[in-house]
Amino acid sequence: MKFYYKLFAIVFLFPLFSLAQSHYKPGYIVNLKGDTARGYIDYRGWDLNPDYIRFKPLTGNTVEKLSVNDIDFFSIDKITSYKRYEGFISMDNTSEDRMIEFRDTSFKVATVFLQVLQKGKNLSLYSYSDALKSRYFIGEQPGFAPAELVYRLYYDMKIVTITHDGRTVNEDTYMKQLFTLAIKYDALSPWLQRALEEAGYREYNLVQVVKKINQAAK
Repeated sequence: MKFYYKLFAIVFLFPLFSLAQSHYKPGYIVNLKGDTARGYIDYRGWDLNPDYIRFKPLTGNTVEKLSVNDIDFFSIDKITSYKRYEGFISMDNTSEDRMIEFRDTSFKVATVFLQVLQKGKNLSLYSYSDALKSRYFIGEQPGFAPAELVYRLYYDMKIVTITHDGRTVNEDTYMKQLFTLAIKYDALSPWLQRALEEAGYREYNLVQVVKKINQAAK
């Protein structure tokens, strides 16, 4: 009798044990038609936004490889979520080590997964990182459609100073975008204004600003 009990445990519990030891985490997907399916997603702690995911439905052993051509959204429980985005993505370099000497407004149109960093009643904050740089996007209710928060860094040779020709330009358009939203949702306070001025184009700071706007009464 004990033998059959052990055999039962091996046959039925081993797949669950194996799944727990792998990179597969519980979560769900939403396909392009809006249908939701729960299962397990192969989570790799991505530094760059993934082009696709591997998904195991709750029933069966089939592993599906899903991209932006297949799903609109996916979420890994208590870890992270990603949303499909089709639109403009800036292509200028903002690295201080590779600073260019002109204002680069180049962009591409692409369909990618954006990571959802913060979502509330007023705004959603997203990010997209590839081999070039990290970018942040803001979405406003009701649809929360993403639009890039613009930041450029370049060396302008046309600006003449006392010591030399040229000057580093930090084009902080994203601050103006967030100021406008803070005013719209009646969230602008001395703390938020200071936070916006000191935020920098960094994830943690932007998350705190957007979270504060989402907490506004309006």
